[in-house]
Order: sequence, then C-alpha cells, then structure tokens
Amino acid sequence: REKTALVDEKAAMAELGSPEDRPADAKDLIKLNVGGRCFTTRRRTLTQVEGSVLEGMFSGRWDQSFELDDEGCVFLDLDPDCFAEVLHQLRLSQLTGHGEVCWGKVTPPERREPYFRAMLDFLGLAKMPTFVPHFHMLYQGLTLGDGESSVVSAGDGHKWAIGETILEAGTCVWAFKVHALANNYWCFLGVIAAGRQLNARSFCDPSSYGWACSAGSAQAECYIGGHAVHGWNGWSGFHEGDEVTMQLNVDAGVLSMKVARLPLEVFRFSGLPQGAWRVHVNLYTNGDRVEL
Repeated sequence: REKTALVDEKAAMAELGSPEDRPADAKDLIKLNVGGRCFTTRRRTLTQVEGSVLEGMFSGRWDQSFELDDEGCVFLDLDPDCFAEVLHQLRLSQLTGHGEVCWGKVTPPERREPYFRAMLDFLGLAKMPTFVPHFHMLYQGLTLGDGESSVVSAGDGHKWAIGETILEAGTCVWAFKVHALANNYWCFLGVIAAGRQLNARSFCDPSSYGWACSAGSAQAECYIGGHAVHGWNGWSGFHEGDEVTMQLNVDAGVLSMKVARLPLEVFRFSGLPQGAWRVHVNLYTNGDRVEL
C-alpha cells in the first residue's frame, strides 16, 4: 500500500511538473478572483514576504493546481475587503521600501477584525513568533547576566530592559524569575509597545502595562497605559525568589499574570491597544537581578 501511495504521489507531482518546467517570473501578472471581486497584481507583490504561505502559493510551483473561475482567474474563497487591505499593505511596502509590514498595526475593515486576523494567520503573514528568552536593549546601568536572558542592576536608579521578540499576533507566553530584589523595594515586569523612545522611568510610558512593587508605599503599583494604580485587584508586589508567568493575547488585548507564590490569584489587564509589543523590565536597586 505504501509503495502504491508513493507511486501515485510521484505521478501527481509529475503531472504538475517541476518548477524548472514552468519558470515563474516576478513580473508575471496574476489575476485573482477573491470572493467574487477581481484583482490584478504582479507575482513579486504576492511573494515579497519570505517564508509566508502566500509566498509559497504564488511561487510558481503550484500554478497548475489552482482552482480557476470561468475567466481563468485564480479563485480564492476569502473576504475581498480583507484581502484588498492585505494587497494594499503589500503594495505600499513595495512602493516605499520600508521593509516588513507591521501587521499588528494594520486596521482591519470595519466589523471584520476577527476574520482579518485569522486570514493573516492563514496566509502566514502574522503568525505568532517563536519566543526568544533574550533581552534586546538595555538602559545604562543594566548589564546582562549569564547569556542574554538575565539582567543585573549596577547601581541605584531606574533602568529598563526590553525583550528581543516582537509580539504582534496570537497568544504569547513567557516567564520571569526574580533572583535578587533588595528589600522587595522595586521591580516592574510587563510589556511595552515596540519602537518606543524611553527614559529611565520607562514604566510611565503611555504604552506600558505591568505590575511593580510598593517602593516603600502602602500598596504595590500597577501601570495601565503608563498610569500608576495602587493595589489593582489586590496586587501586593513582587518578592525576591518569585516565579512569574505572563500571557499576552495580542488580538484580544489582554495581559495576564500568575505568580507561583500566590497560587489562587490571576492578575489581568484588558483593553491593550492592537499593536506590536515587547517584554519590559525595570529595576532600581544595585544588585537586583531578573531572568527571562
């Protein structure tokens, strides 16, 4: 049976032909029927996002296997308004030369956001990235510990670290370990919008969301869009030795946190704006250390 299946597969591939048998030109015009609406564009426009499903579809290898309509256009059973926005963004990127599209910041057609995000995922344009537990940028006074996954505060004063992975679609999960936190005084853990210009008090940035310590006050602070809220949902602050798990649902705009020391509690912010995010840490006291 296996041999027969292999023979059948080989015959099917031979019928389609190899890429060399059907050379594809980046300047080829591709005519599409997307949900009943016709589009015409060049192959290079559809294949500019390397590694995407969309690139693979129109690489030339599968041209003979497409479903065609009565006019000979490639038929795609997708929402035409959503596809039109994708094509617009690809053309804009090509025209301006600005590089990759930040799909998390693209505004979907009205009342179609869940479908639009699902279509981006289907086409391989905005899949959840593989989370890399490394820090990408450090403010002065922070140094990397072992490898690139932990940061150490050198001297007193606020200072930040930003994670390497850009979180712009889907649900992302990561963890922190608070190795050293003098007197449990100050430590901020959360997220911040990618590409921000930050000062030492990064937690006050309008795109900052996360949890912190009390810094000597009666209640611990939480930051919602850069605004401090004391004791939000009973939050009491981080302790040295804490193991912290965070989850960001980018599409729903929900950031959740679980602290192993508090097994019955889940802390959560909702209403985060759609966009691209990075993990965000802010330390204060000399010798404090957090691992991602």
